[in-house]
Amino acid sequence: MQQRLGTVHTFTMSGSSQATAAFGAQTYRVRVATGAQPAYIAFGGTSATAAATDSLVGANVVDYFDVTPGQKAAVLQAGTAGTVTVTELS
Repeated sequence: MQQRLGTVHTFTMSGSSQATAAFGAQTYRVRVATGAQPAYIAFGGTSATAAATDSLVGANVVDYFDVTPGQKAAVLQAGTAGTVTVTELS
């Protein structure tokens, strides 16, 4: 399945949850890429918040998640500060 890269949301993670803007009307999948540190990730509506009980994406990992247009992703550091990107695909 071919998909086009769309909006890229880049975060420097911290001890507080950070959320993307709402996904576009044609976004049904996102690509999540972590840097040297793992991250917790959650998906939800207008108040998406990640916590240490959410799904863990390991360090230096690329993974894909199915989402619904209008949802948001939220990320939280699982170790020390690091970088994570959430890329909308259409």
